[in-house]
Amino acid sequence: MYRAITCLTQEHTFWAVPLAALVCWLSSVTTVYLLRQSRSESSAGHILWVGGAGITAGIGIWSTHFIAMLGYDPGFGIGYDPALTVLSLVVGTASACGALALARTTRRAAATVGAGIVLGLGIAAMHFTGMAGIRLAGTIGWHWPLVAAAVTAGCGLSGAALLLATRPGGRRLQLEAATVLTGAIACLHFIAMTAVVIEPDPSRAPEAGDFPKAMLASGIAVGMLTVLAILALSLVAEHLRQTNRSLREGKRRIAESEARLALALDAGSDGLWDCDLATGAAWCSERWWRFLGYEPGEMEAHARTWRSLLHPEDAALTERVLADHLEGRAATYEVEHRMRRKDGTWAWLLTRGRVVDRAADGTPLRFVATQIDIGARKAAERQIAHMARHDGLTDLPNRALFYDRLEERLAELRARGGAAAVLCLDLDRFKAVNDRLGHLAGDTVLRAVAHRIRLELRAEDTVARLGGDEFAVLIAEAADMNALEGLAGRLIASVGEPIRVEGQAVEVGLSIGIALAPRHGTNGEEVMKRADLALYRAKAEGRNTHRIFAAAMDAAAAERRELESDLRRAIEENELTLHYQPQVTTGGRDLVGFEALVRWQHPARGLIPPSTFVPLAEECGLIMPLGEWVLRAACREAATWTRPLKIAVNLSPLQFQQADLAERVLAILAEAGLSPTRLELEITESVIINDMERALSILRRLKALGISIAMDDFGTGYSSLATLQAFPFDKIKIDRAFVGHVEGSPQAAVIVRAVLGLGRSLGMGVVAEGVETPHQMRFLTDESCDEVQGYLVGKPQPIERFTRYIHGAGRTIVWSEEGMTNAA
Repeated sequence: MYRAITCLTQEHTFWAVPLAALVCWLSSVTTVYLLRQSRSESSAGHILWVGGAGITAGIGIWSTHFIAMLGYDPGFGIGYDPALTVLSLVVGTASACGALALARTTRRAAATVGAGIVLGLGIAAMHFTGMAGIRLAGTIGWHWPLVAAAVTAGCGLSGAALLLATRPGGRRLQLEAATVLTGAIACLHFIAMTAVVIEPDPSRAPEAGDFPKAMLASGIAVGMLTVLAILALSLVAEHLRQTNRSLREGKRRIAESEARLALALDAGSDGLWDCDLATGAAWCSERWWRFLGYEPGEMEAHARTWRSLLHPEDAALTERVLADHLEGRAATYEVEHRMRRKDGTWAWLLTRGRVVDRAADGTPLRFVATQIDIGARKAAERQIAHMARHDGLTDLPNRALFYDRLEERLAELRARGGAAAVLCLDLDRFKAVNDRLGHLAGDTVLRAVAHRIRLELRAEDTVARLGGDEFAVLIAEAADMNALEGLAGRLIASVGEPIRVEGQAVEVGLSIGIALAPRHGTNGEEVMKRADLALYRAKAEGRNTHRIFAAAMDAAAAERRELESDLRRAIEENELTLHYQPQVTTGGRDLVGFEALVRWQHPARGLIPPSTFVPLAEECGLIMPLGEWVLRAACREAATWTRPLKIAVNLSPLQFQQADLAERVLAILAEAGLSPTRLELEITESVIINDMERALSILRRLKALGISIAMDDFGTGYSSLATLQAFPFDKIKIDRAFVGHVEGSPQAAVIVRAVLGLGRSLGMGVVAEGVETPHQMRFLTDESCDEVQGYLVGKPQPIERFTRYIHGAGRTIVWSEEGMTNAA
């Protein structure tokens, strides 16, 4: 007794199985293609598509079976009964046609699967009919459990194949369906073959009238040629059908376009202008008139021309660009300009046009232009430009704008003489307000303080918020010292008045340091430094007072030098520590990483805030070793975590003065054993503005290593679209000054949405800082912000507080008033 399973492992020629699979797959691809074409055909022509699909499937099933049988060589002769062999082809083709016709007409998944089962039964019928036609020296029996498995596999895969073939999709889905159908045919054939049991019987040798193998092979070849012919004819037919359809659609669209053209010219969003340059006659669409508030023909009635409506500041540019185009120096005419509306306001318009007809000598004869109202875009650009130069919380000028105005005034003093003053202001007891009432209350206090300071100044003076609770004032004319000290006293008294916050009276103080220009310095940095020294003296002498810089303040500078020495020792002797603030996804609330924040516990002075010692480190040149210490400690700590969380580290602008910064960072990563893809470096835009070419070179080298780059404090400093365009940041961090006001300030909400949209448009992730309330979290979630951090998620703490998160025990974050408390 022989089991046919040995034919798969021992008695098949090497070419038979791959050839059978290839023939089967090509036939299946053609079948699926024809079936999908039949479903898209609404006329009676679908019968031809279904018939072609059924014939192709039947030939493919039959050819697969008999190619595999031709490759089977058990060591004794095999013949094929002609009638049953042909009948097996008829059975396979008829069942395939019926199954595919059913699949073509139904739109329900269950019915499609049923059609696939019919197809699978047809494959089985063809197989067993073909096996019945085999003549050999023995009798064929069956192992029925394997037969059942073969039929089940064939029906199941056939149902899946037709389900895929009838789903909407492209060529990839067609190939997947064809591959599954190939699997159905192959699985049924080969599993069924393993179920064959042959009992040798020399008396049952093949008969003389049986099909010879050569004739059977020829039949298979003819069948495959038929499949290829059907495929070729179907492709030609489909091409002709698509061509006819495209022609009909084109004619229909042309007719519709012609019918709508006149209406579109007058009702479109663009204003249209067609001018005959030879005669001066012009046609304008109604939309063009509406841009400016006029009725058609009204401008001529008032003897006005479009040139008379140009804004004086834009007229020269507009005329020059138009002349360049008319005289052939520019291919097109495009310019943004303002035009006066009938009501006297100005409309921002973008005008695009070109000469559409010229004489033989090049003289322009006809000019056509369109105009678009870009007022909304200009307003958005002004808002973004304002954001880049103003503080988001108080709307005061930020540090960049203040320094620009200071340098302008100092240049005037050098040219024409006179005197100016700089006041550095710092709030007293402000930290207590934040700690007791929260940061939202602190923001209310800052806005109130900013308003009170502005009320005490003249129009030509400037007040700016430098950051945190630090302000600066530029007094344009400060020749009278008594008046200057009187102003300082009024500022202290005004800011000291109680401020109502959430029904409570909050009081803060104000310390002021004053430096005079040019007496105390002739450049902005020098004047600000001495005003800052005077501020330190005012705070040291009881706060809530003012001091004018004097040489005697060198003692304060000496104290700073002592603090500098202590900081140097702290870095060298590893006395600094790191706290970690979690960063999570907005919607999923999954922990993605931490921001590492440096802390200094001075043995005598106690906890010194980073706002004190980091600027000191930048001033005295210790920022390089300090930054390197923070980066090394953070990377070393992150490398011990079980979960591959990100670690974010701030870089100072001064660190970018190191030409080998990228190499230093890579060395630290290698030393710590941390993958570069887990490190995120946060920078402020001043890094790029100070020396754009150097900074961009360093940033590109860092990014080439796989390190992520984030722009920190976006919107509070120098942030500009030009910088975002110059370097492809991975993330933008929205400053808490905006996030903290999305609840009560529509303007803040609009700004946050704008930054989120900007990030999505540029392909950059966005992180919102300072998230402190559930409302803020909901707002950011609704607006699809990528990540958040803030006290609602977790305060900066030693890494030991997050042990369960960094070692895999927690992933989804649960909040309380204390921040991260649990994980699901």
